[in-house]
This record gives sequence, C-alpha cells and structure tokens, in this order.
Amino acid sequence: MKNEYIGGGITATGKLWEEALYDAGNNAITAQFDGRGAISRYAVMNKYEVFSKFYTLLTIDSVPLDYMREKKAEMIGKRQTTTVYADGAEIEIVQFLDGKNNCIYVQYGVTAERDVDFEAVMNFGINYQSYVDQLPGARLSAGNLLRIIGGFLGGKKQEQERDGKALILRGKVMGDFYLDAALSEGGKMGEADRGFFNQFAVGGKVKKGEKRIFRYVISAGTRGDYTFCDVAERLKNFDKALKEAQEYIDSLVCPAGITDPMEQTYYKSLLNCSLSNYKELGKFKGFLAGIVYQFPARTYYRDGYWTVLSVLPVKPELVRNEIITLAHGINKKGECGTAVRYNFKCHWGNHYDSPSFFVIMTYDYLVHTGDMSVLDEKVNGASVYELICAVLERFKKEVDETGLLVKGGKFNRRDWCDNVFRGGYVTYDEALYCRALQAAGEISAKLGRKDRAAAFEADCKRVKDAINKLLWNEEKGWYNNYVDGDFVEDNLSIDTVVVALFGIASEERAKRMLSNMEKWLETRNNKEQGMGDWGTMSVYPYYKRAWDIVQKSSLPAYYHNGGDWPYLSNIYAYAKLAYGMDYKYPLLRWFEYNVEKGNYTPVEFYSPIHPDGSLLQAWSSTGAFVMSYPGGNFFRKGLK
Repeated sequence: MKNEYIGGGITATGKLWEEALYDAGNNAITAQFDGRGAISRYAVMNKYEVFSKFYTLLTIDSVPLDYMREKKAEMIGKRQTTTVYADGAEIEIVQFLDGKNNCIYVQYGVTAERDVDFEAVMNFGINYQSYVDQLPGARLSAGNLLRIIGGFLGGKKQEQERDGKALILRGKVMGDFYLDAALSEGGKMGEADRGFFNQFAVGGKVKKGEKRIFRYVISAGTRGDYTFCDVAERLKNFDKALKEAQEYIDSLVCPAGITDPMEQTYYKSLLNCSLSNYKELGKFKGFLAGIVYQFPARTYYRDGYWTVLSVLPVKPELVRNEIITLAHGINKKGECGTAVRYNFKCHWGNHYDSPSFFVIMTYDYLVHTGDMSVLDEKVNGASVYELICAVLERFKKEVDETGLLVKGGKFNRRDWCDNVFRGGYVTYDEALYCRALQAAGEISAKLGRKDRAAAFEADCKRVKDAINKLLWNEEKGWYNNYVDGDFVEDNLSIDTVVVALFGIASEERAKRMLSNMEKWLETRNNKEQGMGDWGTMSVYPYYKRAWDIVQKSSLPAYYHNGGDWPYLSNIYAYAKLAYGMDYKYPLLRWFEYNVEKGNYTPVEFYSPIHPDGSLLQAWSSTGAFVMSYPGGNFFRKGLK
C-alpha cells in the first residue's frame, strides 16, 4: 500500500485485496475496519470479542468485484472511508463509530456511470470461545453450562421485522449474547446457522448519473444491561451519527505551529488514540491501556499517567476522573496494584511504580489546572491527599538506609518492565519515587501542612543524592539500569530517562546520558544492532543475565529487551527537547515506520524481527503531549 498524510489523516492506496486495518474505539466498544468493507474486529468492553471472521463481498450486476481493483482507504478519528472503482460505478464505503453507543455504522454510497444493480453481501462467524472465556466465575461451572446450552436450545433464536423500508434482524447467539442488525432499503437475510443469521446484504438498483446510499447498523452484547443498543433506532439516527463522527474529527485540533502534513496526522492520530481508550462503566471512569485490555476492563497507573498527559490540555475533566478511579485501587495498607478493574478491584498487587504515578499524576493535574478541589475528593473514606500520604508512607517499608527503594524477592517483576526480574535498586523506580516525594512536598506546602512538607522534601533530597551517588555509572556515562546486590545491569535503559526528565540528574549528566541514548538507542546511529533504521530501542546492549529475562523479553530486540516502545521514545524525545537537543527522530520515526508497514494506529511495541504489539495503544499517545508543550518546561513547573 502507498501511504500519504492528507487532511490530518492517513490515506492508503492499493488493490482491493490489500488490507488497511484501522482500529477505532468509543465509550463501549472497539472495532477494526479492514479497508475492504469488512469489520475485522469487534470487541464489547468487559464482555467479549464478537466475530471470529467477517467478510464483505461487493457486487455489480451480481458479479463480485475483481480483487485487483484499485482502491483508497482514508483513516481519521473513528472513521474509515474506502473508495473502490468498479465497472460502471464508484463505491464509497464509510465505516465508523459514534461517541458512546455499542454499534458499528456502515454506509455504501454508489455513484453510477450506467444503470447498475449493486449489492454488498456480508457473512461472518461468531467467536463463541470468547464468550465462554469471559463468563463470570468458574468458566465451566454447572450454572454457566446451563447458560450456554440454554442459549443454543431454548426459545426463538431469530426474529425479523420490518420498520418501514428497513429490515431489522434480532438474534440470540448463546446464553445472554445477542447480535442484531438493522438494514436499510434493499436489506436481505441469507443463511441462518444453528437458527441464527450469519449472512445478510444491502443494495439495490442505481440509475446512470445517480448516487444511492445503502446502510446497516450492527450491535452485539447483552439485552437489558449497559451494552444493549437498539439498532433500529440507530439506523433512524444514522445521519446524526455520521455528523457526530465528523464533528469529533473536527475537534482534533493541532496545537499552533504544526503545519507539516505528517506531523498534523501524527498529532491527531495520537490524541484520537488516547481519547478512544477513555471508558465509563458505572462509577469506573478512566483510560484503558488499549484494545487488548478490555477483559476485564481496567486502567493502569503507569499507562494512565502517560496517557493523560496528551489529554490534559484538551479535556482535563477526564484526567480528574482517572485520578479518582485510580484512588479506588489503593488498599488499606497504602499499596497499589498495576491496575484498577471496572469493579474497583486491584489487578496484580503491590507494584513499585504505581504509587509514584498516582502521586505524580495528581500533582501534574494540580500544576496545570489549578483545581485543588480534587485533593478533597473522598474515596473509601479517605481524601485523595490522604491517599497520597498513605502510599508514600507505605513505601517507607521498602526503603533501606540509603533512602532508596529496595525491590526485593528473587523473581520480582512488579513495575512496567514486567518481563524482566529487576531487583535491588532500579533507577526507573527510584526516579519516580523521588519525583513523587517532591510532588507530595509541594502539595503539602500548598495546603499549609508544613511538617509533612518538610519531611517529604528531606526524603526527596536523600533519594536524589543516593540515585546520583549509587546508580550513576561514570565510565559508561549513564545511570545503571539496576543494581541487585553485587550484580550490576549496566546496559543503557531508555526508562532511566526519567532521571533527566524530572531534574534529578545534573545538567551535565543529563546531557551526557541523552547523548549516549542518541548514539546507542536511536537505530539510525547504532549500526551494531544490525536491523537498520527502525526507531529507538528500549535497551542496549541486551540484558546479560539470562535468568532475569522471561517470556517475550527472553529474545533480543523483543518487548522489554530492546524493542521500541513508542511511549518511551516519546518521553525520551521530550527530555531531548527540554535540553535543547534534536528530538524529532525519536518522536516521529516509530510512527512513520509503522505506517509504512500498515499499522495505522499507535502500536504498543515493535521491532523488525518480532511480532508487533497491539494497536490503538493508549500510552503511545505521549507524542501528542510533546507537541502540546513545545517549550520543554512541562516538568519544570511547580505549585510554589
């Protein structure tokens, strides 16, 4: 596919057979459109994946279109528009989501050069396994088996009705799993598998010189709960939804000074990514990490922190909601897990970076909005300010005589780098802890809590001094990744950039470290890595102690062991910007590289020789933050 940056979006041109996979999300679902008119992915938040496969066949005069036809796919916001050039007609396929409803909208606009008979035929398979996997409690309990069997055997499974010229299909797949579709004029139902429709069509005759529109709306979920959507109503409101999709695109306004078409697309794509991952489910209001983090729906402390930075200047109220939701994940001991689930239960407890991120997120929100009222919000009987103090007090149990956190246990992977057993003093965790102490000190001073402020400030200075005394590697010119007793992992890890970002390193050390990151982590400069110019590595050299790396990170240049994580590339870029260095390469190269290979929404991680991570990944949106605060001073502002 040939890719261009046009109008703030990505336009891919090629043959009809070539996929152009594009992910979209709203408050209830995520979907993926394939650039050929099919819905290649549909997931209902906290429920299940809907389809195993989905196919769309376009026909003119009952003849399927040749797959060698030229087409273009335009992708922006929550919408993909695919234009196919056929014999006698131009077919424009618009697929999109609105802001909140659990449904997918599809429209075919057919402009005829001669009289034609157009039809789009859709057929699909259901992902039954996903439904079974997400059943509550024991997946194969007697109660759940009865739900499944009852879904297959009990009651009428397929209903059809006419609503004016529209055909409404309502189906019971299994258990409480429904799938409905509303088809515009010319709608037809085809095969019914196991008594349930799995084939339908829209279309009709189009006269020469005429343009006709054919539409359908499809929805899956559970009747009677938050996922239910009335497809007949949505079809009637199709034009309103189409307008809403355009208004959303129009709301993605670039900061002043961004004029390059690629950079405009970059910013809008990234801001759309973070906003598309914002979800509300009852009192749960926050940002999911990405499309593969919906079962169960959960928001992470670390992912959430880096995600909200791009949202802060445009929708600060969503950041406030994220803070309150994360506050629910702090237990009575002051511990934080890696994430908070939709039901406010902890997900994988007692992490070494999560408490710091909670404090820092609240601090950044206060600094850049001035809304001190969030500190008084009560969660489980404690105010947000009291929880800030509680998590830092709990951290003291993990501190030794140096003032640094000691990441104990032989197989401790409880921070962002969870495929590596980093023990002892981990520079990344120490720097976050130092920043959290600084933040808590300033917040306490602002509230007139002088004793607490003085204690936090003293602890902050102690940690800062210890980081620079015990973790700086003068020979290498960077901070060691981690020091575990007598073992030192002295590879260059991009996550240590937070030492420069938060002003913990001296200017001389910060610039020296950043220069070494430029030399060794930016692949355009590091020829030793042998894979060409593909982005910014997360570590180099690779981890040297085999027992410290597990799963995907066991392999060189994969995952935490050298893969490119765009969120880290972006914050490294911001550190370079803050110190007056050339920052555009780490900021942009990952995006360009992925668009070239057909990843049209921000990727979680990648490398040239291994499978990519998931797309529409929330914290990869930090590049939009970099563009929103071009002065490089975001982390240098304070409450004082």
